[in-house]
Amino acid sequence: MWATKQITVTKGTTKSSPVEQEMELSLGTIERVIIFFPPGCLGYVKVTLVHYEHQFLPEDPESYITGDDYVFDLPMNKEIKDYPSVKVVTWNTATTYDHTITVGVFLREAPLGSRISQAVKSVFGMSE
Repeated sequence: MWATKQITVTKGTTKSSPVEQEMELSLGTIERVIIFFPPGCLGYVKVTLVHYEHQFLPEDPESYITGDDYVFDLPMNKEIKDYPSVKVVTWNTATTYDHTITVGVFLREAPLGSRISQAVKSVFGMSE
């Protein structure tokens, strides 16, 4: 499964008041994340990825990814067993322009049986 999202990050946003966008996924394993910072971002736009309120990219919660006219192509091995979405958290410390970045996620879907089993457990409030 391949999911992409273009996100316009408003000028003057901060880490404490970021722009957040959900990317709906499926259960499985994230194998690759691609983040494109177009020319002009100049390091002002910062990005983190969060799954179920836990930042996983970058792993250090005090860090972020930033760039200018650059594509980050990041191999991953992030298992998504429940809550099949990822939140892209962005902020833009520039005071003049909004910037639009592109985030792509490649996920190897779990086998259908695993997805059905997890859905049934979720409906009935059962844990593993």
